[in-house]
Amino acid sequence: MIKLIATCVTIVTFSVTSLACLNETHVLLNGKQIHGDRFTADEMTPTGKDFAKLRDEYTIELKKLDSLWKATKNIEYYSDYGVVLVYLGRYAEAKDIFQEIEKTAPGRYATAANLGTVYELLGDNIQALHWIKKAVKIDPTSHDNSEWLHVKILEAKIKGDSYVTSDFLIETNFGNDVKPASSLDSLALLKLQEALFYQLNERVSFIKPKDKIVALLLFELGNVYALTADITMSVRLYDMAKEYGYSSEVFEKRYTLFKSMHKNLSHVLPESDESITYQPPILTEADTENNYMTLGISLFCILAIVGWNAIRHHRNN
Repeated sequence: MIKLIATCVTIVTFSVTSLACLNETHVLLNGKQIHGDRFTADEMTPTGKDFAKLRDEYTIELKKLDSLWKATKNIEYYSDYGVVLVYLGRYAEAKDIFQEIEKTAPGRYATAANLGTVYELLGDNIQALHWIKKAVKIDPTSHDNSEWLHVKILEAKIKGDSYVTSDFLIETNFGNDVKPASSLDSLALLKLQEALFYQLNERVSFIKPKDKIVALLLFELGNVYALTADITMSVRLYDMAKEYGYSSEVFEKRYTLFKSMHKNLSHVLPESDESITYQPPILTEADTENNYMTLGISLFCILAIVGWNAIRHHRNN
């Protein structure tokens, strides 16, 4: 009985907590202002890593991995040593290490993926595509099932600028109207959102403005957020897309509309993301109603248990 009461208390506590975290206003695509729970902008904005700031840490880590590799001959340490070389911008050295690993221990997913990345950073997109495809064949679910997008990016880079389109890269588009629209269902949109975020979060670490592919994909991630989350996040992504050089008639129409819908809300991602938070929206009024229903049921549960115990105690006496 005590366990049951504790469970009900837990449910009530969770419900009250979820209802109490109303601390920032965001705007939905339909213009409605909503509140939601607190998340860091880093979780929704593909900011990548600043390798320059971490250079000293990576240099220390490189020495540790070198010592561990020499002492144990564990290939994982050697592979990680190559990865840190990439973080330090020493791409050619990293390539030699990954090639050596492939000769001694062929068929590893990590080696194929790392070689694909290094070849791309060195400007050899044909070899990069070869190794990324090999990595996907070894593990199709890698990188949160997003490597299909990496393949499409490399194919577009090889084929030329005429293939840097939404229809080619993400195999869909969000129309030319002032508000984005999609024929994809909710699950497909969320999967696309995850793939775009993962791949962009990796790419912006290495590729700085301006870049046509990154710019377009940032714009499309902003369009996805408008449909799955809110336009507050969309504007932040549009800001990044603009920084990377994206511009189009549709972009300008949406950017202008979404900014005007915000009025006094902050929509520009600052240099430091420590001062900004993201609030995932309550997408429907039914979500709020369900929270209150859960709270009501939980309170009724506790009152019923307390009342039943009081009656039983009275009878026993």
